[in-house]
Amino acid sequence: MRLTKYRFGGFELDPAARELRRDGERVALPPKSFDCLAYLIAHRDRAVGRDELIAAVWGRVDISDTVVAQTMLRARKALGDPGDSTQRFVRTVPRFGYHWVEPVDEIATRFAEPIETVAPTPAASALHSPAPARTSFQWRRAAVIACAFGAVAAAVLGAWPWLPLQVRPLSARPAKMAGHESRAVLVLPVRVAASQEDDAWVRLGAMDYLANRLRHGGLRAVPSEQALHLGRPADTARPLDATRARELQRLGDARWVLAPQADRDGRGWRVRLSVFEGERERVVEARGSSVLTATAAAADSWLRRVRPDRVSTDVGPSRLDQRLQQIDAELLAGQLDAARRLMASATPDERADAAVRVREGQIEFRSGHLDKASALFERTLADTTASPEVRAKALMGQGAIEIRRGQPARAQAHYADALDVVQRLAQSDDPTLLGNAYNGLGVALVQQGRMDEAVRDMGLARVAMQRSGNLIEAASVGTNLGLIELQRRHYPQALQEFDRAIAVFERFGVNDYLAAALMAKADAQLDMVQPDAAAASIARAAIEPIGDRQLTARIASITARIALARGRLHEAARQIDRLGVLEVPSDDLTLRELQLRLQLARGATEAATAIALAPVAMTARVPGSLALAASQALLAAGDDATTARWLAYRERIDAAQRGLDWDIAEGLFAQSRARVQAAMSLADAASARVEEGGSPAERVQAGVFKARLLRMQGRPEAAATVLADLDAFATFDYRVAWEALAVYRALHDEAMANDALARVQALRGERDIAQVPAL
Repeated sequence: MRLTKYRFGGFELDPAARELRRDGERVALPPKSFDCLAYLIAHRDRAVGRDELIAAVWGRVDISDTVVAQTMLRARKALGDPGDSTQRFVRTVPRFGYHWVEPVDEIATRFAEPIETVAPTPAASALHSPAPARTSFQWRRAAVIACAFGAVAAAVLGAWPWLPLQVRPLSARPAKMAGHESRAVLVLPVRVAASQEDDAWVRLGAMDYLANRLRHGGLRAVPSEQALHLGRPADTARPLDATRARELQRLGDARWVLAPQADRDGRGWRVRLSVFEGERERVVEARGSSVLTATAAAADSWLRRVRPDRVSTDVGPSRLDQRLQQIDAELLAGQLDAARRLMASATPDERADAAVRVREGQIEFRSGHLDKASALFERTLADTTASPEVRAKALMGQGAIEIRRGQPARAQAHYADALDVVQRLAQSDDPTLLGNAYNGLGVALVQQGRMDEAVRDMGLARVAMQRSGNLIEAASVGTNLGLIELQRRHYPQALQEFDRAIAVFERFGVNDYLAAALMAKADAQLDMVQPDAAAASIARAAIEPIGDRQLTARIASITARIALARGRLHEAARQIDRLGVLEVPSDDLTLRELQLRLQLARGATEAATAIALAPVAMTARVPGSLALAASQALLAAGDDATTARWLAYRERIDAAQRGLDWDIAEGLFAQSRARVQAAMSLADAASARVEEGGSPAERVQAGVFKARLLRMQGRPEAAATVLADLDAFATFDYRVAWEALAVYRALHDEAMANDALARVQALRGERDIAQVPAL
């Protein structure tokens, strides 16, 4: 995606940094006013309706005209636009909305000066990475964010298969590196004619070696990870034809497509390069004693034709080069056991080499052996013979380990050091190093709650990935940026990031990254109280098979959660059973909560109580959502004593980290003990907190809780007033509709009760409307 800034009338608006500046000076602007301006400018080709603006900026539909008018007034004041008859910047369209009318210049930061550095979260593995140990399988937003950010390590270490994040629309073309326009080359996996098992590494290893050789020759080679995805449709026994080559040129934004073939006989190796440029195909052949020697000769022969001004000073491949390419091939393919065997068969001199050692650290990290990986990276950093590039990878390896260990400050220091090293490199065989460094730095900042700084570094990471031509990793960064926007409640920006990343992952067929991005989008839609939209998103995530069992389990978990919200109880039960097949431990707290909420939705009080009575590990960090579900089951059974024990788990959590669920659970407990005033005080505090900065889903939960307390206390009129504020959600959320039905029946308002009943029937799914829905 293009990181676009807008300039107009002496102002500059930067959506990524969320800054408005006038003549270089920052202008104070409330968040919602900023969001309104950004949206109107982005859609300045037309008038924007009031309802559209509200949905985009507030993520809900029940915003009054007064609120919108005040928000726009603050925006106009910041611009010095009085909003009277002049209306220089924003024109009010009577009885419709607003239209941005001031001329705007777009500045794409991807064309900024070459900043040789960038790296947000897991560029090529942001959304998935193997966890060293499995704890609670959280499916709340925090878990989805952790899923994405936790994968940084794999990408940072160059482990693309563990992928998982605004990428430009598909119609736009990838950014070009300054000085290398029209010099991009796409190297496809090598077709290996030899049948020996020992030659299997050549397919990817020689491909990667050839791409690096061409980079040293002055060409911009599409990163191997992306080339691998592009090459899969052509990865057959038959040679590449001109039609498919033209399609690959378009997809990869490449001037040339190289389709290598290698075979060997008694005299050694022969490498044949079929070079496609436009409608023309040329063939270059070379021989050598090893496949890399032949590959180097063929590459240099072709380079002399296209870059006669550049004389290669590269020496031929050594035995160590071949060992490194063999290991890299297995890492590219995600074959850790094979990579480990290659490492074990290396000579003592080879294993002592810093470049080999850093790869050994990558293997151990991706296998979840953090201590072993850390020791190998430390030895690499202590090795004075290590090249700057190898040092940078070792530093990022240590940063990834600290992220896994929950030490973000230490991770930040490692990534900052890596960034410093990478920025000093004049040239690198790995064009995504800069992006990975910025990406890891951004993840470390996210874990410290420093969101604005994280967004900046991840934005730089994305630009670096785009400049290197790696759209897949740029999209991975975009997904992570979307997760940050989701955490900051910037829903339009989050959905925009997710959709652009999804489009890229679909384009290249990266199914695991695609599934993770769709999962994040579904979570955002649930947060916006859009369960049907969330169901559509998560259904797309399950279309293609995914090899990552942990990601598959996360998708099953959120699918169950969506099914529960929609009253699809059989589907929820099927997904919960699936978690067992996927080897999620039976004592996992998130699995336990899903089981509990399913029984509550069924009205099975005894079954729900039995689940709530099961013991919890002494050291477990109990999520508030589970405590709330357990409390509702136990209170329905009249078990106040066990409810109190569940509420005591909140003491294990820092007060600042306790969410809305704990307040509601405590309020329900107080109500059960006839502590009416205490319960209502908790409800009022919860409502005030979510109005200040809560999500639409939290606003619904707090509002229904307060209305329910008022109704139970014999105050249905007051409850109706609370529900009036949630009326916009009554057609989407079963709890709102059900509570409205109960309130209007208590008020003996037949007309309103009938309307509420129609909504309940439409939303009930397989639920019994006689059962009080759980909060």
